[in-house]
Amino acid sequence: MTAPASSNSAIPPDFREFMDVCHDALGRQARGHAQPFLNMWSRTPEVTLMAAVGGCQTGFDQVSGLLYGVAESLNWDTWRAENLVTGVAGDLAFTVELETTTRIADGGEDAMTLRATQVYRRAHDGWKVIHRHADRLTP
Repeated sequence: MTAPASSNSAIPPDFREFMDVCHDALGRQARGHAQPFLNMWSRTPEVTLMAAVGGCQTGFDQVSGLLYGVAESLNWDTWRAENLVTGVAGDLAFTVELETTTRIADGGEDAMTLRATQVYRRAHDGWKVIHRHADRLTP
């Protein structure tokens, strides 16, 4: 993971710590384990997911259903994020990142990069994901 493009002094320490955990959870999602990333999500009805596989899920039940379903088919070996920008204002934050996954397949390396934007809200029990939009980076 690279350092955030935003000034580190503008990013609250609790949000930096949350993002470290969130990145670890996203890496686990890429290896087929949905629960750690789902633990990062708010349980409020307005959460939304526009995943790289398409569609738009609204509400935690739909979001978790898709993330569990997608995780069953994921088997990437590595995951890393390149943070392009992070913004935090009060109880809301966002990140814009390039997420790259790799694996060895058919004797060669297979890689995929996603453009990912996530929105977060501070809750009584810490920061939570409230929106994710990701799609494949194409030349």
